[in-house]
Amino acid sequence: MKILFLFIFVLFAFNVNAQHFGNADRYDVTIKQIEICENATITNENNFTATGCITLGSSDLTVDIASTSVGGTLGKYADTIGMIQGRTYRYFVPTLSRTFTITGSVNFTKLSDSSAGVCNTDEDASIASNSRHLTISAGKVGGTATPMTGYVPSATSSGVQCRNQDCSDSTGSRTFSHDIPNTPSLYGNAIEVPADSTGTMQMIYTLTSPFTVGENVPVITMSFGTTNALETFAMQDDEGNDTCSINAYFPKFSVSVVNP
Repeated sequence: MKILFLFIFVLFAFNVNAQHFGNADRYDVTIKQIEICENATITNENNFTATGCITLGSSDLTVDIASTSVGGTLGKYADTIGMIQGRTYRYFVPTLSRTFTITGSVNFTKLSDSSAGVCNTDEDASIASNSRHLTISAGKVGGTATPMTGYVPSATSSGVQCRNQDCSDSTGSRTFSHDIPNTPSLYGNAIEVPADSTGTMQMIYTLTSPFTVGENVPVITMSFGTTNALETFAMQDDEGNDTCSINAYFPKFSVSVVNP
């Protein structure tokens, strides 16, 4: 018996014009814990309670999900030996660090004259003295992409969007939200991101088919896809110069559970 389910890492969304997407060359995420659960109560897309859970892995594991070797690394992380024979598991619950590192470039259309531009990740991008859970740093127009560390913001109507490298120019009162598309089989059921700066978040996904453990220890394999896993928003600073925001977006994560 084989179960395949899809895990989409929903970071955030906010309402601005001129959204564009591109591939991630590097996409580091830190897994803190993975659980597989029998039941769950899902109140809404930002609130859930899972019960009858077994922990498959609980140590910190940072992986580059854009790497071709990531599947083997993750397969070793998730130990299914604790899954109880005769129990039926229906949900997958990962706990992830809100800190991530991405590298890549996204083509976009400049607001000033509708010409083509490139937004790159920027290792020197800063949020200045702003709160990390309420602020999104800027990307870099032109140049070369360098590894950029970001943080999944809290849902808020008081967000800050930096518009230049040192965040001396920014826009406040931005709305950041965690709105999951209405396709649970692809995007999961719910995501819980703390309202404060707590460093972890959780998600929950329904297995495409319930998995009942038999006599053999199940084998689990995982794989990611980072096509169109970066998003860019075109912006302008106070002087009318073209700027951009670049952030992580929807990497795909498939997990197979197989009875050997």
